Amino acid sequence: MKAILSGMAVLALAMTVSGAAYADGDAAKGEKIFKKCQACHTVEKDGPNRVGPNLYGIFERGVAAEAGYNYSAAMKKKAAEGLKWNDDTLLAYLEKPQAYVPGTNMTFPGLKKEQDRKDLIAYLEKATGHEK
Repeated sequence: MKAILSGMAVLALAMTVSGAAYADGDAAKGEKIFKKCQACHTVEKDGPNRVGPNLYGIFERGVAAEAGYNYSAAMKKKAAEGLKWNDDTLLAYLEKPQAYVPGTNMTFPGLKKEQDRKDLIAYLEKATGHEK
């Protein structure tokens, strides 16, 4: 019983750390990084889709769920598998989108620096109505 409780405590701690892992992201720096994204994406509520989908509400709606946007078959497959956007999935995806979702239409090569990705995620949380 003690081992089970210890295991549950570790799991709870891991979930807490995972949910707060990007608290050290700097939204102001992330806004500057987003300039690389804004040719294809908008973040404002009811903003238009461009080459990429509008990102407002991305943390609530899941993958490939922006109304009116034509997603790649690869992204639709990930959605059918239940992939949801959150800090962890975005951190991995933004490192190298083509590796995370092979066949995605997103041509952006990614952000190699983990801190840049954390900063961008902090900005997206703020700009898309999901600030923690």
